Amino acid sequence: MQGGLLITFLEGWAALSPEFITALNASVRREHYQPRQVIHTAGRLEDRFWFLESGLARKYYFDPEGKEQTTRFYVSDDLIFSYKGYWKEESEDYLEVLAASTLLSVTYSALQELADTFEVTRALIRSAAKRQYQQDVFRNRLMLRTAEDRYLGLRLARPDVFRYFSVRLIATYLNMTRENLSRLMARDHS
Repeated sequence: MQGGLLITFLEGWAALSPEFITALNASVRREHYQPRQVIHTAGRLEDRFWFLESGLARKYYFDPEGKEQTTRFYVSDDLIFSYKGYWKEESEDYLEVLAASTLLSVTYSALQELADTFEVTRALIRSAAKRQYQQDVFRNRLMLRTAEDRYLGLRLARPDVFRYFSVRLIATYLNMTRENLSRLMARDHS
């Protein structure tokens, strides 16, 4: 079954009929990427969503000074959904695979065809959009805190980030220098 892990993930959001599962599986494509491969660039339309079957990825953009600002981390079994892509709006973000990764993808046009046929698709789209919105709100609220509180907030909410991603990338997410983050991490472990 092409979309096995994706199906399992989506079943956590809604009951899926065998007919829906068959139709979704027909739309799923498996993609393999190498470490440090950018699979989506800013200024382009994201034409599909991905499910990270294995590997690591991140979304980022360049701020006005040309510095990378990480906005999202993805680990195995994460859904990479863009409501901008679904709404056919260009994205300002880059999507980079950080380790050898396997992703399952479904185009947004195929997703719309599923929505026209299966009501459950609309509920799944709402769940994906809500999840992305909640992640955006979390990061925006985090950015209003002090550097130490940003670090502690991310450490509490996403301890996996500190296991899988470099200090440099985490620092770009937390909007602080690598040295400041290293100092906070060292103090936290002493």
